[in-house]
This record gives sequence, C-alpha cells and structure tokens, in this order.
Amino acid sequence: MGNMFKKTVVKYVMNRECKNGGFCFYRLEEPNGSDTYYAVSILHLLDVEYNNRSIIAFLKNMQRDDGSFDSIYLAYYSIKGLYLLREKTRYNPEKYIKKNIEQYHPNNSFVDVASIFRPVFYLAELCHIKKIEIEEKTKNTLIDFVFSFKNKNNGFGKTYSTLIETFQALSILNWLEYPINTLDTEQFIKKCESSLYGFSNIPRTAPSFIEHIYAGLNASFLLDHKPRYPDQCIRFIEGCRNNNGGFSRSPLGNSTLENTYYAVHSLILLEILQSS
Repeated sequence: MGNMFKKTVVKYVMNRECKNGGFCFYRLEEPNGSDTYYAVSILHLLDVEYNNRSIIAFLKNMQRDDGSFDSIYLAYYSIKGLYLLREKTRYNPEKYIKKNIEQYHPNNSFVDVASIFRPVFYLAELCHIKKIEIEEKTKNTLIDFVFSFKNKNNGFGKTYSTLIETFQALSILNWLEYPINTLDTEQFIKKCESSLYGFSNIPRTAPSFIEHIYAGLNASFLLDHKPRYPDQCIRFIEGCRNNNGGFSRSPLGNSTLENTYYAVHSLILLEILQSS
C-alpha cells in the first residue's frame, strides 16, 4: 500500500468532513454516526494523526444524558469512534452495553431483521475494547445464542450459512474466549473462496461485493487460514476504486466511506495474511 494510495484515500475522506463536526459521504452538511465512524476508522488504519475537536464533540453528543443511545448502532459508532481517537464518552456506557447484551439468548426473537449477529457483534466488541467484564452466565448464554445459528456445514446463518454471518459469529465467540479453531469452520470458509472474486457470501454463488471480501479475509485472519485467491481479492477491490479516491460496493458503483473502509482494511489484512 503505497504513499500515493494513502494520499488519495485520505483526500477522499477529508473532502467529506462537515464544517460543524462529523462526516457525510455525499458531501452535504448532514453528518451522521456511520460515516463519521468509518471516516475515523480509515484514518486510524492509515496511521493518520487526527484530533479534530468538533468531530470528537459530534461523537460524544450522540450519547444521551442518562448514558444511553438511540440505538446499538449509534452506541457503537460513538464509543468505538472515540476509542480510536483515544477519547471517552461523556458518561460511562457500561450499564447500557450490559443491559443490551443480556437480551440475547437462544431462540430469541429479538434479532435484527437485516443481520442476526450485527448488534451483538457490536456489543461484544465494545465489551472487549472497553474491558467490560461479562458475567460467566451471560457469556455462556451468548455463546449458546451464537451456536443456535450454527449449521451442518460448520458455517453460521439463520436459514443457511453466509460468510458475513460466519465472520461475525467467529468474532463474537473469539471475544468471548471460545476456542474457535475447534469448530472446523475453516472448511466452510474454503467453500466460500471464489476463483473469480476471491470470496463469495454463499458457496458457489455470484456476484460478490466488497463486504464479502472483507468478511472472508477477517474470517481467514481469525482462523489463521491463508486465502487461496489473494490476487482475485486484490483485483476485485481495485475494480471498486473510483477516481475520487474512494471505493464502491462493486465495480462501477458510487464511493462511500463504509465501502472505502472495507477496501482499506481488506488490503491491510491481505498484506498480513500473505506475509504470515
């Protein structure tokens, strides 16, 4: 990852900074938590020193006076974003995080429509980075919750296994100190490898999107698996790159801060996996 690459990506990110704090990928004065978090994350990945007080204030103000947030998603963007900036939230978020993570148990209908694991994935990571101790009973219940979505092919998903859900499941279990290398999930990851795209979300399907490459590389990293098609991963990611320095979800798409984060993080993971 050369200096020119870093320069163009950083320029793309900084061009989306709002005057009064926060970031907005479509370059209007409409900052939001998601874009701000992904912008801060990209700068962190590229080792760019960034300490804008208005951005910090924007992230801090996402927390209510009682320590809660409007959603788990906003809590994650705020807490993790501030963590990357070496800053703290206005109030201790531990009570809010624990209250929400305790709602997850096997056969729980309290599952996000878009993703069965994403909210608990966020909460588990926040516990990990904030060093919030989870009671053993809650930890075991969370592990049971994750395993309630394990399928016969050793992947994870609600009705069938997907690479994204499997990556998130592995991450949650890993943060809960479960020995993920005993699951034989690497066999499912291998089935998701694609000689055309690098990875696909479901074995033997097409097309792929940048979040599938990101999930596959993260899962590979967690399981110490060396991807078989690194060149295809790089080619796909490069195909998503636009003239403005950002990345889209697929070739010929529009750049977003989220997809640019997936691209940058994926390229860094590829460098680590190929050198190991």
